[in-house]
Amino acid sequence: MRFLKAAILAGTVAVFAATSAFAADVKIGFIVKQPEEPWFQDEWKFAEVAAKEKGFTLVKIGADDGEKVQSAIDNLGAQGAQGFIICTPDVKLGPGIIAKAAANDLKLMTVDDRLVNADGSPIEDVPHMGISATKIGEAVGQSIVDEIKKRGWNMSEVGAIRVSYDQLPTAVDRVEGALSVLKANGFPEANIFDAPQAKTDTEAALNASTVVLNKNANIKKWVAGRPQ
Repeated sequence: MRFLKAAILAGTVAVFAATSAFAADVKIGFIVKQPEEPWFQDEWKFAEVAAKEKGFTLVKIGADDGEKVQSAIDNLGAQGAQGFIICTPDVKLGPGIIAKAAANDLKLMTVDDRLVNADGSPIEDVPHMGISATKIGEAVGQSIVDEIKKRGWNMSEVGAIRVSYDQLPTAVDRVEGALSVLKANGFPEANIFDAPQAKTDTEAALNASTVVLNKNANIKKWVAGRPQ
């Protein structure tokens, strides 16, 4: 799933470059919220493939908060870039990102997480390449159900940890997609425990899960769904 999505992304970056100017003169930024995570490393990797094939320059920037995003956009403007692609650390930064892009005369598109307005509605004017988060979650849920059955576990004796970052719509969609399949297969809702993440990295997920495990030591069998 990761590599299919990244390959599609490479084609999207190439199209973005082709609509900007002659490829040899094009410089495109790619801003990601967690550059150390394998998911975003793969996105950069396949964007580099597109850059090499189409002859444009790719500028990779990590920005894990709003201030760094603003600085990254200014940096790209100063470099004479034509535009940038972003997976924002916070979808609610949408209006500010759009304004900063316009101030630097930069084209803009998003990947993974869609920018939203102050009221939480998607910003339709910004081109976006996303994924079917709910479908991915449902596939995860079915895999969990299959594994429970394979092990011969009684679902009433199993706990499910709902690890999620509820400020991020795609994270919620993925986790809820997984849980919907569990419930449809008879998993008791009372055995589902929330483990809210402080951030979207692996350490935060482990910390959140540990709290749930410690509070429910009577449950010996566990499954978990995580948004990323």
